[in-house]
Amino acid sequence: MSMVQQAIEVSAPVHTVYEQLAAFENYPRFMTGVRQVTSIGADQTHWIMDVDGKRREFDAQIIERSPDERVSWSTMEGPLLAETITLRPMGETKTQVVAQLEADIAFLMPSDRHGQESLNRRLKADLTTFKGLVESGVLGGRPMPTGASAKRLFPASPASVAARIRNRPSTSQPGPGAGWDTGAADLGNADPTGTRLTDNPLHSAPTSADLKTPSAVRGAQDLERDMRSGGVAGSARMGGRTGNADMWGEGMINEEERG
Repeated sequence: MSMVQQAIEVSAPVHTVYEQLAAFENYPRFMTGVRQVTSIGADQTHWIMDVDGKRREFDAQIIERSPDERVSWSTMEGPLLAETITLRPMGETKTQVVAQLEADIAFLMPSDRHGQESLNRRLKADLTTFKGLVESGVLGGRPMPTGASAKRLFPASPASVAARIRNRPSTSQPGPGAGWDTGAADLGNADPTGTRLTDNPLHSAPTSADLKTPSAVRGAQDLERDMRSGGVAGSARMGGRTGNADMWGEGMINEEERG
């Protein structure tokens, strides 16, 4: 006769762990050699085991089932096989499982020369398997989420960001080219002056070569003569208005008047 003890910590609430251990039909999923366990009464179960390749059957008595605390069972007759499992909560989401297994090694492992040591390893392996089944959700429902939050975060798509920008309150309508940049800046759509003129000054600005042409020189000379003779048509004195419509439209106010 031999008795061994092993303990393991399971990442699950104590009640979840207890429910799986109190349901003996789960034992074939983690206990070595057990093929089937069925209930035959309020506190009795029938076991079918594989012992060294041979089918063995026996009845077991459920000695104790204290909710969230302890499960204990033992064979009713024949070779002894008994187990007591004690649960200790380790906070709200972890449980320590302590198992004591007592067995007639000559019955359970007849060909094993290292009965006590083998039984100890066997119990440890059974608890490790049970832990994996509970934490993965195979036993006890869905797995418990890990980390601070189980909520999935999805990055915002360009389309959703663009929609938020369009719906954002604004005092002015965005000019052409506003929105997501596709790479290099498109100066053809830009309006850096804010005047909304169709001609882009970035495209029509004169180069140094243009300023040296004969027509440019003559134009500058004509402008100087007009200034000396009384001004340019369409121009206004400081703080005044133009007599004729100029390029900015009729009745535009100069900067000094605007201020």
